[in-house]
Amino acid sequence: MPAARIQPTFASGVLGPALWGRIDLARYDSALRKGRNVFVHAHGGVSNRPGLRFVCEVMDSAHRHRLLPFVREADDASILIMGQNEMGFVKNGARLQSGGVDYTIATPWTATQAQALDAVQSVDVIFAAHRQVAPRRIMRNGETDWSIATVPINPTVAAPTISSVTPRNSGDETYRYRVTAVVGGVESFASAPLATTAAELLSIEGAWNDIAFSAVTGATEYRVYRMRNGVPGYIGFTTGTSFRDDNISPDSTVTPPVQASLFDAAGKYPSVVSIYQQRLAFGASDAQPETVWLSRVGDYLNFTRSQNMTSSDRAEFDMAGEQLNRIRAMLQLRELLVFTSAGEFSVSGPDGGFDALNPIVTQHGYIGSATVKPLVADDTVLFVDRSGRGVRDLRYAYESDGYSGNDLAIFASHFLQGRRIVGWAMAKNPWSIIWVVLDNGKLLALTYKREHQVWAWTEMDIDGAVESVACIPEGASDATYLIVRRLIDGQQRRYVERFDDRDFATAADAFFVDCGISYSGSATTTISGLDHLEGREVIALADGDVVTGLTVEGGSVTLPHAAGVVHVGLPFTAEMETLPPAIQFDDVGSARGRPHSVSAVRIQMENTRGVKVVTDDGRASELVQTGGDLADEIPLWTGMHELTVPAQWNRDGTVTLRQDYPLPMTVLAVSVELSIGRN
Repeated sequence: MPAARIQPTFASGVLGPALWGRIDLARYDSALRKGRNVFVHAHGGVSNRPGLRFVCEVMDSAHRHRLLPFVREADDASILIMGQNEMGFVKNGARLQSGGVDYTIATPWTATQAQALDAVQSVDVIFAAHRQVAPRRIMRNGETDWSIATVPINPTVAAPTISSVTPRNSGDETYRYRVTAVVGGVESFASAPLATTAAELLSIEGAWNDIAFSAVTGATEYRVYRMRNGVPGYIGFTTGTSFRDDNISPDSTVTPPVQASLFDAAGKYPSVVSIYQQRLAFGASDAQPETVWLSRVGDYLNFTRSQNMTSSDRAEFDMAGEQLNRIRAMLQLRELLVFTSAGEFSVSGPDGGFDALNPIVTQHGYIGSATVKPLVADDTVLFVDRSGRGVRDLRYAYESDGYSGNDLAIFASHFLQGRRIVGWAMAKNPWSIIWVVLDNGKLLALTYKREHQVWAWTEMDIDGAVESVACIPEGASDATYLIVRRLIDGQQRRYVERFDDRDFATAADAFFVDCGISYSGSATTTISGLDHLEGREVIALADGDVVTGLTVEGGSVTLPHAAGVVHVGLPFTAEMETLPPAIQFDDVGSARGRPHSVSAVRIQMENTRGVKVVTDDGRASELVQTGGDLADEIPLWTGMHELTVPAQWNRDGTVTLRQDYPLPMTVLAVSVELSIGRN
């Protein structure tokens, strides 16, 4: 029976083997059976992934390293390379140098601790937390001037000293005073109390006490407190170094700060950090795994409380529940979202403003979270569940006044079976892709667009093992950096590599090699600068022509002909395969399980060259393209192209499209002409 099937979109990505029989699923008709080294566009097309440009080797390839993004603003971003008690930097695709050498600073974290480090950024400062190390600030003071310091818990503003308390007239009354200084909006601890023991009663008309105290450098005001029943109550402020108390009634609701004792010993160091409503938030020490601590409002470096606590003071509360809620991650969205080992919580306050006196903790789910920091995609949070192999989104819904979401891994769970997610990052522009690193070094791509109900998984086949990923804005796009562990000349090397922007006008500009470099200049046959691939077999694209069979010797390769634009690196194959067609016939029923024979394939493509259609027995029919002049570069193809394939009967009727060359491939739709047997 002749039949035709057209698949105009692949927006559902790869469908796992457990669902290949679910032809009733709406996603079936827009899904793939296989997607290797390709990613899905939100509009439904599929492209081969860009190549990886070599950036640099890590500081010490004997240790596992981690990438940490630093984004000061859209046009000023860097990648931090965290290793064994040291940190390097990458900016605009190159290792940051100072004085002609790689710029590196010392850190308090070992390579192992760096993998578990939690971090949050505030302009020029990254706050970092690890359960075995006191919390730190990573500070950017200049392009090649970075420093690391312990996060202060108490204000460092010096307290003034009261020199005298002088009453107008002597008497039998005793009055005690304390004074604080305010520098840069931060209030110091109170001075030691000083009293006058022979003062007249202040309620007598015209009575007063004059308080004199020392100046504090940088102070913009001084706050004066009078003791009542052992509690210092606020009576006023002054910009000078003296103050007159003429029977001002102390306000005991406003008291000076009291020194905090937090994060000062092993077992008390927090492991999670975030920012919420102008407060720095820490969570989950070994001794208090359920506890969250928030700094004073507007002062990240101040975890003090007033003697009589107020709403703007440090907050401290627990994620209490039926079982231990060990805090795994925190994230600011509409509220402070807290992800624990046993559930998902939000932290807020009355009328939307957080109040240290009245924190409102609400549990929204009981999934449980892994230690991988959640991601934010617009107004939605994505997190890894407690198993480490499930991915869920979470979004506030006004209708239910709560948070709910979807299981994003259910349709491609085979990618995560027996594995664990150890890191991920989201490149929002231009493709909205979440790059997911697994514990076995595998890299997955999840295209995520919630407003269009698109979440599509594919897998990357990279020579070696991916160990870390980070994304930062560079120009108009988000750049994705990886650390890849490779075997080079018999030795283990760890390289920082960057996905190319996949932005090209002609085939000669296309970059589809891994761990690669580019040459542009006078035509030459010798391409050097390949020491990082010594002894490896590589492939090249030279002025748009594919050159194979090259081996790096002495850090260079020799081309068979001179070329002026050359890309050289490790080859990779991109491949996509459609699912078996689910065609229903009126007389014989479903086509599933019946013999199929594909006779023709029509492919809607965009900026593509060199695609093959592969049959079940491995035979390939190549899409042959030529230019108008044989001396010209072969142009990229946009439009529909028909391929006749060798007829072969099989049980599936699937179509496999493959790109073996370092050339672009974008497939927008596939139409198949086939015959279906009756038995």
